[in-house]
Amino acid sequence: MHPHLISYLTGSFPYSAEFQAFFMALQGAMIVRTGPNKNGSMQLFHAFAQGVVISYAGGLFAPFWMGNPTPFLGNDVHMTMCILAFIVVNFMPYDLGFKIGKLFPVRLITTMGAELFRTMGMIKFVDTAYNALKDSPSSLYPTPIWGPILNGTILGNMGGFFWNGFQGYLKGGMPIKFLNGFLWTTLYHFIANDDEIIGQYIRIVLSFIPQVKMGMSDKIFVIVLASLFAQSVAILQMVDFLGPSFHPINALSSFGSNVLFTRTKPLSKMGKKAMKKKKNHKTN
Repeated sequence: MHPHLISYLTGSFPYSAEFQAFFMALQGAMIVRTGPNKNGSMQLFHAFAQGVVISYAGGLFAPFWMGNPTPFLGNDVHMTMCILAFIVVNFMPYDLGFKIGKLFPVRLITTMGAELFRTMGMIKFVDTAYNALKDSPSSLYPTPIWGPILNGTILGNMGGFFWNGFQGYLKGGMPIKFLNGFLWTTLYHFIANDDEIIGQYIRIVLSFIPQVKMGMSDKIFVIVLASLFAQSVAILQMVDFLGPSFHPINALSSFGSNVLFTRTKPLSKMGKKAMKKKKNHKTN
C-alpha cells in the first residue's frame, strides 16, 4: 500500500487535524442548511448550535462519560472550524459557499474528511477509556474489554443519536456507523491494548497470513482497515452512488437472495411451460 494512502487513512499527514475538523464541521453545517433550515427560517444560533452538535456530539458528550476534556474542548481548532464552516455555508456572497458545498467533488471530500474524523475519534475514545480503566480491570479478564469498546462505539455514534433520537436511529436495525464502530473498535482494542491471550492470539494469526500487513505494524494495519472500510461505505452511501440506505449486511443478504432467485426462476418458468404444453397436448 502506498505510503501516502497510509498517511491519509491513519490521519498522519500534515494539517490532518485541521482537514478533519473543517470537513466534519462543514458536513454538519450542510446537513442543517439542506434539512431543517432549507427555508432559512431557523434562528442563527439555533442553526449554528445544531450543526456543531451534529458534527461533534461525541466530543461534547464524552466528558460526561469519562470526566476528562476531549480534544474538541481542549483544542481551539475545532470550534474555530465550526464558526468558519457556518460562515461559508450561510454568509458568503451570492450564497456561493452553499452552492459550492453541494457540488459532487466538494461533497465527496467532505464525506471523506468527516469519516476520517469519526474513525480517528473512535480510536481515541477507545484509548481514553482503556487508559482510565486499565489499572482496575474486572476479575473476569486482566484487560478492560467492554468499557473501551462501548466508549468508542457509542461516542462515535452520538451525532446519529442526537439527530434522529434513540428510537429513530435504531428502529431500522443496527446503523452501519454503529456496526463499523463496534467491529473496528473491538479489533483495534484487542490488537493495540490487550497483552493477554485474546490480543496475543489475534496478532499471531495476523503474523501467519503472508504479506497481509504489507509491512505495517499490527496497530497501524487495523487503523488502516477500519478507516478504509468506513471511507468506502460512506462514499457508497452518497446519493450519487448507492444512496443512504446502503448497508453492507443488507447488500450481502440481497445478493444471496438474488442468486437463489436467478437460479430458481428459469427452472420455474421452464416447469410452467412444460406443464402448459402437457396440458394442451392432453386437451387436443
